[in-house]
Amino acid sequence: MESEALGYRALKTQQEYLKLIAANVINRFGDSIDAIAIAWLMYEITNSAALMALILGLNYIPTILLQPFTGALVEGISKKRIMILFDIGRGLVVAGAAVCYAAGILSPALLTAMMLLISTMEAFRVPASSAVVPKLLTKELFKVGSALNQTASRVTEFIGLAIAGAVVAAVGCHGALLIDAATFFLSALIIGFIRVNETLSEEKVSIRSTAESFREGLSLIRTSRVLIILMLIGALINFMFVPFNAYAVPFITDYLKGGAEVLAILNIIIVASLGLGSFVAPKIKRISGKTQLIVCGLIESVCLCAFAAGGYISAHVLQYGVIFAICAVLGFSAGISNVVYNAAFLTLVPPDFMARVSGISVAILVSSIPLGNFLCSALAAVLPVPVAIFASGIFSVILFLMLTRVKSLEAL
Repeated sequence: MESEALGYRALKTQQEYLKLIAANVINRFGDSIDAIAIAWLMYEITNSAALMALILGLNYIPTILLQPFTGALVEGISKKRIMILFDIGRGLVVAGAAVCYAAGILSPALLTAMMLLISTMEAFRVPASSAVVPKLLTKELFKVGSALNQTASRVTEFIGLAIAGAVVAAVGCHGALLIDAATFFLSALIIGFIRVNETLSEEKVSIRSTAESFREGLSLIRTSRVLIILMLIGALINFMFVPFNAYAVPFITDYLKGGAEVLAILNIIIVASLGLGSFVAPKIKRISGKTQLIVCGLIESVCLCAFAAGGYISAHVLQYGVIFAICAVLGFSAGISNVVYNAAFLTLVPPDFMARVSGISVAILVSSIPLGNFLCSALAAVLPVPVAIFASGIFSVILFLMLTRVKSLEAL
């Protein structure tokens, strides 16, 4: 593994993959600004927290229901063309939303329809993007390549979050949306310059061929115990962040006595530490993937418990110091987990199966988020918010301890 020993320097020879990272970074920058703009825009239009939650929940439906099948569908189509087409499509929809908002005709129903359309296009774009990576990057560079992609994306997200408020204040929600639309178009342009060797089947794409492709993807997953467990770990990692996101506002308001600026600081700390964890991950070479995933998962679980306990610290300065430090450790561990997970997934799945298996995998991983929100809602109805967060952390500790007995993970 001489290339891997060189670390990030070895990626200098992977010019086509670096173009993909550039497109991803530009997308991430637009999304980070868009996230703030959409939040303000949604509340302004709906004037209802409940309706906002409903719209955000509906946004997950295309990913959960469609992506297993769109992944199978795009397997026989040019991944590069899919990425370009749907980047342009998403840019047009976002630009349309900005125009409708500026014209005063953007209603909750129209906004919901547009968000569902964007999510539907993402259900095609995401598996295509996953499937093109093994065609651009040599196998021994999967981990360091994934690390660079995530680190660059997190740094860009950090910058986007830091300036998003000023951007919205300066150009309004519609201006911020137009910036996001422009990033989609620029991403499509960069992808157009990527040279990728795609061997496509001569068989025309049809319902029958898509169904067969989907069955083959399921068959591969069923025959790989380690792949099944890896996807369950990914779902668990997503699940662990649900309590933090679901309870953040009431926790900050009622226990930290803070406002929106505290939430912004917490998000910035987590994004920055995620980037740092992603950057460091390839340098951890003497510890197995299984150990890294389980240890980082346990650290994240304990951080949830400590975060909850921090709500009861009486000294205000100490309380904020502890909470910020916990968020930094939480993000750092998650950054390492994400890189190890992505590298393992790329290694375990054959390149010709990447799109269809990625589609099924993402649906499984995303489905844990609404499930986690439902459980958080049930816990919050009977427990104080810190206790509910603590209970979630204990539950995660137990699950990760159980994974220490799974021998098939030794293959990671």
